[in-house]
Amino acid sequence: MKLLDAGCGFGYAMRAWGRYCMPQGELVGLDRDRKLLAQAARFCSKEGLGKAARFVTGDICRMPFEDNVFDIALAHVVFCHLAEPEKALEEMIRVTRPGGCVAVFDNALTGGPGSNWNNWYEPSVPERLAQYEVGIRMMAGRRAVGSGDYSVGCRLPSWMEARGLRNVGARANERVAWIAPPYNSPEQQTVLRNMKERLKEKVRNRVDKTDVEQMRAGGLSRAKYDQYLQRNREHYPAYRKAMRSGTAASAVSYLFWCVWGFKPDHSGPYAQPRTLPDTSPTI
Repeated sequence: MKLLDAGCGFGYAMRAWGRYCMPQGELVGLDRDRKLLAQAARFCSKEGLGKAARFVTGDICRMPFEDNVFDIALAHVVFCHLAEPEKALEEMIRVTRPGGCVAVFDNALTGGPGSNWNNWYEPSVPERLAQYEVGIRMMAGRRAVGSGDYSVGCRLPSWMEARGLRNVGARANERVAWIAPPYNSPEQQTVLRNMKERLKEKVRNRVDKTDVEQMRAGGLSRAKYDQYLQRNREHYPAYRKAMRSGTAASAVSYLFWCVWGFKPDHSGPYAQPRTLPDTSPTI
């Protein structure tokens, strides 16, 4: 099978699914960032996929491939960063052969902090409401200024149906990042290691131009955003203390959808997009 990892970054998708295309498969990674492509090539070589993989510099919305060349086209956490995700989907459909599969894995957030629990901080009802308002308005502002959409996963099934893909399916990611002392399992060790690495990062206490632009577009006041940042700063010492003392316990899960469909196996171009009603709430 010939597999495309569109907007491949470090090549996660092609490394995860590439083994199912072997022994005579071809893996192609596309990305605009040459440094990421170089890193993806190193990972593929390390994992025994180097001979099957090749990498192309290009834009997912204007891919340098002919029509109908891939058996499967994947995009993993790419669409949420795009100003024109529908154009990227159309390009993925274009380069996929009739009968082939188009699959997109991306965020399907609705605003707010997601589903989570921890043992160092329990927010009050007013704090949770404030978190959700900030999250929803910042997401709406981000979408309005063309910086991407963290709810894009929710829109993908209808987009695929509108473009003529068959047997469109979707499922939510069921994984939960869970840790609790004594952190014995390999999975908990990985989550714990990642959390400790983030402790080394400098806490962001300033508001940059991008934040301000998104706030204005989403209808969020600067005062509410400053209050939100201040609450985060107030609870951060308790988090650091729990991590350093080995008492931290948490469970975190964010909505993330896996959506796929199959290009009709008939001659001629795939169905042109139909106009579907946009029922998104207006902020």
